[in-house]
Amino acid sequence: MPEFDDPRIHAYGVMLEALSRLNRMFDKSLRDQAGLGQGWFEALLRIERSGGYMTMGELAGQVALTSGGVTRLVDRLNEEGLAGRRDCESDRRVQYVAITDAGRAKLAEAMSVHLVELEREFIGRVSPEELETLVTVMDRLRTPA
Repeated sequence: MPEFDDPRIHAYGVMLEALSRLNRMFDKSLRDQAGLGQGWFEALLRIERSGGYMTMGELAGQVALTSGGVTRLVDRLNEEGLAGRRDCESDRRVQYVAITDAGRAKLAEAMSVHLVELEREFIGRVSPEELETLVTVMDRLRTPA
């Protein structure tokens, strides 16, 4: 019979609960104050940080969506005028997603909201040393063993 209160299970559960609470809270504040859900915010941020465009496959990998999921996401961003598709000149099979000027403006608006919430709910609640350790550990854990 396994031990149901194993500290390893507890450690993982605490991490999941904290991330879940932060994700719900950040999504709500972004929607309420900037009209942009966290998924859209994350996609636009990653596109912008990649020089303003990236392949659909790269975006899918970075936001943990299937190719169909990222297609639907980009379709919705395109409908709102926040991002659009661009063809690759050297490979017809590759399509890029590019942020628009309206997307950059919406991202900047959302960023100001998000930074306040990040400081209040996350960064301001840990010491600089704890944050450095947390980032190091999470960076290690996001890549396969």
